[in-house]
Amino acid sequence: MAIESNLIVIDVIQNKEWQEPLLNAIATIKDDTHHNAGNYAAFNDRIQQYDCLTILVNNGVIEAFSGLYNAGIYPSNTVRALDRTYYFNHAKHDSSFQPQYRYATQIMWPYQVERARELGYSSVFFSMQNIKKRRAFETVVARCDPKPTILPTLGNTCRLVNGEVNQDALCWQNIALYKFTQDDFELPMLELEEYEQRYKDTPSIR
Repeated sequence: MAIESNLIVIDVIQNKEWQEPLLNAIATIKDDTHHNAGNYAAFNDRIQQYDCLTILVNNGVIEAFSGLYNAGIYPSNTVRALDRTYYFNHAKHDSSFQPQYRYATQIMWPYQVERARELGYSSVFFSMQNIKKRRAFETVVARCDPKPTILPTLGNTCRLVNGEVNQDALCWQNIALYKFTQDDFELPMLELEEYEQRYKDTPSIR
């Protein structure tokens, strides 16, 4: 499915004049029913921590955004792509097969992979919450170019708590990894079977 040709890709870390328009747009997310709306609160404190923060602009209007993020949370040789991916209400449609929902895989992902390469990272990854969404994750990954590898285990994507791995169920996520070198990828990992056993009584993952 074709992506609109009038979309412009802008990195607001390099093009700072777009930071205020983006923050103004993000301020409207509090009125959304998005289940992760809380992730976008106080975003002005987070924005400068991105290696790259990609917005997609259509005739001057921001359609979507996501970032390339490490901020000391992950090993220094890897970086998380498509962080905080969000589609604004005017870009949303009922079907995940609408072209807007391919912005992440067909535009932002390749742009951020190349930026990660330029910045000297050994690998770049993105993730999806919930082991139950693994089939949907496979569909998303199949649309990516360059195509990452889905890891057979879950990776912990949360910040350490007092030096310890955060064991919240939502921290263990499906991981798609693209490597530039053979360096190790060292996120904490958990086997799928162990996750299902450990969190079988957790309502959020049933």
